[in-house]
Amino acid sequence: MSRLFLWVVMLAAFGATAEPLLEAPALEPDQVVGDLQVWAWNIAAGSLNTLVPGFRRSYPNCQVDVHMSGANLQSRFLLSLSAGVGAPDISQLQIREAPRYSVTGRLADLTDVAGKYASMFPASFWQDCVHDGRVYALPWDMGPCAVFYKRGVFDRYGINPEMIETWDDFIAAGRDLAKRSQGKTKMLCLATGNMGDFFELLMQQNNAQIFDAQGRVSINSTAMLDVMALLKKMVASGIGANVSPWGPEFLASLKSDTVATYPTAAWFGGTIRDYAPDTSGTWGVFRLPAFRPGGLRTSNLGGSVLVIPDQCTQKIAAWKYIEYALCTPGPQIEQYRNFDLFPALTTTHNDPFFDEDVPFFGGQKVRRLFSMDIDKIPAMNRTTDWMEATRYITQALSKWATGDLEDPAILLKRLEDKLTRRLNRTVAP
Repeated sequence: MSRLFLWVVMLAAFGATAEPLLEAPALEPDQVVGDLQVWAWNIAAGSLNTLVPGFRRSYPNCQVDVHMSGANLQSRFLLSLSAGVGAPDISQLQIREAPRYSVTGRLADLTDVAGKYASMFPASFWQDCVHDGRVYALPWDMGPCAVFYKRGVFDRYGINPEMIETWDDFIAAGRDLAKRSQGKTKMLCLATGNMGDFFELLMQQNNAQIFDAQGRVSINSTAMLDVMALLKKMVASGIGANVSPWGPEFLASLKSDTVATYPTAAWFGGTIRDYAPDTSGTWGVFRLPAFRPGGLRTSNLGGSVLVIPDQCTQKIAAWKYIEYALCTPGPQIEQYRNFDLFPALTTTHNDPFFDEDVPFFGGQKVRRLFSMDIDKIPAMNRTTDWMEATRYITQALSKWATGDLEDPAILLKRLEDKLTRRLNRTVAP
């Protein structure tokens, strides 16, 4: 058990509870006063910074200082919660991490001010912001998934993206691609030692759960067996390049013909622009293949939330900034336009901006494609030890994929046993 997780357990055991943040009584904008410090990372911090001038036009007596604080941000934030001092007024968290922070009782209870927005966010995201019926976080961006592909490579080797409807079609196209390119081009990056994110994408798409709604271990299921069977078929097919995500070889592949597609989230468009700007116009996007004909053709990977620690002394001002940044269509669209942060706020998805041609992707309306069927993405039952569970699973997947690809049913039973023992949880019926 990690030291940080022990902090979570200790905080929860002490029964810490945060006072609810109540709606401010009819304050005029210039009556809202604050000097806010915000923690975020990378492009997310840059995105929040660009919103400050617009926010200050509405709330002229609020200062906002966004710190780009990527190194161990979440660990430092959790430690500041445990100490009761040192936290910022607002912090970014990964959506998958939110449940273990909510249970501490050290985040501001936002139910009274945020509850009215629940219907404006996907249920699959809102669920991770709620603990025991109380709201402790607000969804920010999300990662609806599709397949980024290189138009020139597909054209050269006669691969038609419109004919790829299922993952079996995808594997067949990958085999054709390898044959026609004489092995020079692989269909995707599939690092046998680093399959965690792709596994999570497939798991959520197929509504395969690690835990059930009561927090019991439910990994040994038919839905999860489908995921493992697909992964085994994909690894065994040889269509994947054994290239780890985000390493030098992975980033170099964006500019070459060694890899043809990248099944991942909408935010990856920003990565391509950053690392391969000269490839503008040569990319396309097609919908995520389904597990079976007529099945769901999207999933989610990544995304984040904003929270207010209970130790914040400027909660009303902090909430007003979160409300402006996350619950207001204009700022949400601005962040998507400039930083490829796909808005979790669903009321933005009917905006004409989503129907604009995107020159970088050959004039394709990729934003509209990513917005399709978001409301059908299954919610994940994330517990306080979700991150610990996924760490065990990723380790097991690496050993499995680099070994003899044993029967997935055997692997799932072994994982079920390990998770119940290590996490002290019972098995779902």
